[in-house]
Parts: sequence; C-alpha cells; structure tokens
Amino acid sequence: ELRDVSTRSLDPSYAKNNIPIIASVSEHQPTTWASFYFDLQLLVFMFPVGLYYCFRELSDANIFVILYSVTSIYFAGVMVRLMLVLAPIMCIMSGIGISTTLSTYMKNIETADQAAPQTVKSKKKSADYPIKSEIATVMVTIVAIFLTTFVFHCTWVTSEAYSSPSIVLAARGHDGNRIIFDDFREAYNWLKFNTPENAKIMSWWDYGYQLTAMANRTILVDNNTWNNTHISRVGQAMLARRTTPIPS
Repeated sequence: ELRDVSTRSLDPSYAKNNIPIIASVSEHQPTTWASFYFDLQLLVFMFPVGLYYCFRELSDANIFVILYSVTSIYFAGVMVRLMLVLAPIMCIMSGIGISTTLSTYMKNIETADQAAPQTVKSKKKSADYPIKSEIATVMVTIVAIFLTTFVFHCTWVTSEAYSSPSIVLAARGHDGNRIIFDDFREAYNWLKFNTPENAKIMSWWDYGYQLTAMANRTILVDNNTWNNTHISRVGQAMLARRTTPIPS
C-alpha cells in the first residue's frame, strides 16, 4: 500500500486519469507542440544547444541544470499549466546555448587590426579554414536576427494572449473593431450590491474565487477542487429537475 501511495505521488498523470474533475480542466491537458512553440519560440531551438554544451563540460552546476531540464520537460509535457515550471530552465539553457555560440564565432571575426601579416602557422591554419571570418559573421548575424524576432514575438504574445484579464474578455469583430465582454464583472457587481451580506452563492467551481474576491460573498464550491464530492453534488443540483430531490 505504501508503494502504491509513493507511485501515485510521483505520477503526475494519476490525478488526471483517475479523478474526472481534474481531467475536465483544460489546463490539465497534455501540452501540444504548437503551445511549446507559441510560448517559447526561439528557446525551443536553442534549448538543445545549451543542453549539448552542458553535457560537453560536465560539472556539479551543469549536472543540476541537466536534471532540472529533463524533469521540467517531462512534467510540462504532461500538463500545459506546468509550462510555468519549464520556462525558467528554458531561458537558462537557451542563454547558455546562445552565449556559447556567440563566443565561439565572435572570436573568429577578423577586424582591420587583425588583418596584419600572417606567420607560416597562421597561414596554414587559414588555408584549412579559408572563409572563417565570413562564416562567423554570417552566424552572428543569424543569431542577432533570431534574437530580434524573439523580442517582437514575446512582446506580441504578452500583449495579445497574456495581458487580458479573465474577467473582462476581448475579441475582434469581422470589421476589425474590438469588442469587450464585461458580463462577469457586471454580474459580480450586481451580486455585491443586491444580495444580503450573509448570502450563500451556489455556482460552478470555476467562478468561486472570483465571486469571493469581487462580490464579497460566501460560495459553496470554489477553485480548490479538493472536495470532489461537494463539487459533484453542486453539479448534480444544477443538472437535476426542480422536482428531483438531491441527496445530502
């Protein structure tokens, strides 16, 4: 029995596969490749580069970030909400990859001061790698372009996808005009000023925390979905006919 408990605690998909209320939440669904690219963009491609450099020079710090990377990718793939766990290490590993790549190629770019008379040894090395400076310049330019597009992508994603509050919703019509849906806030405001202060509000659990904070009313179920029986009773009451008694 103790082994089963430890297995369930280490398996992130156990609750999703065995507790229907958790499986019904969109944030608990597996992360798609589109979500990975939408949230991370350039980091998706630079992460393996940073991982490679960490494996090439193993140390205590590099082993730590490697383990952090592997476990974070696994858990982020299980639930889309765990992308928050993956984001820090993606930034760290991609930073390592970009920094090492730029350091490798930047030292191969020849300036006017470096274009001095070459020794026999340097001439032989240049013969083996004849367009070293040109290749380094191209690589540094490509990385700079990617970093610039990454900044624009992050700004766009932040403004369009992650800056709208969940209470006031926004959309665009066919003519391009912005449409604001303020129904939730108005409903909470109505409950706050048109119900007794000791009123108990029965709603689906999604709106529990918002009702508590904005309407300042006690609710029967909230987003703390620990009491599954309580939530199922509320759902049963909402779906039942008025003449059907709900067991306590």
